[in-house]
Amino acid sequence: MIAAAQPGRVASQREVARRLGISHTALQKAQRAGRIAPEADGAWDVEKVRARLADSSDPVRKTATLAPTAPAASRLATPPPVAAMAPAADPLPRAAQNTFHDARTANEVLKAQERRLRLDERKGKLVDKARALLLVHRLAKEERDAILAWPARVAAEMAAELRVDAHRLQTMMDARLRQHLAERHDVRVSVG
Repeated sequence: MIAAAQPGRVASQREVARRLGISHTALQKAQRAGRIAPEADGAWDVEKVRARLADSSDPVRKTATLAPTAPAASRLATPPPVAAMAPAADPLPRAAQNTFHDARTANEVLKAQERRLRLDERKGKLVDKARALLLVHRLAKEERDAILAWPARVAAEMAAELRVDAHRLQTMMDARLRQHLAERHDVRVSVG
């Protein structure tokens, strides 16, 4: 009913596989992956399936070419070029029409970026974020401790120069420094 009406169209996926010389399982996998689809009426256009499989398959892994097959009377005629086929109602979404070449190019770009990052890390251009934050935290703590120890080191000398009580001066300096550090407590280090 559907396939007999138009040449090059068949009703079953098994017949398409037979005409293309590939396994029925391979066609089922291609359909599940969205690489091929039947026409709107359920029939399969053999040439469209052949073109879509050629566009979306890995050229390196091809073991057999999808040679055009035709009835015995027209075997000498060349098949129409893919570009000349009318782009009828396309059942595949645009994302499913990306060719294998596009996917492979994106994969190679990603691999190159990963290699560049590993190389930069080995050269010392990159550092571990967690390690850098730990180091900054440790340095900030050491600096805070040094600032808090400063009044005890200099209070006696300053008190002698000012002729005031050394203990009272140290206590005031310590209180003011702690207040100042408490105000600065909300400072956060952000490593993007």
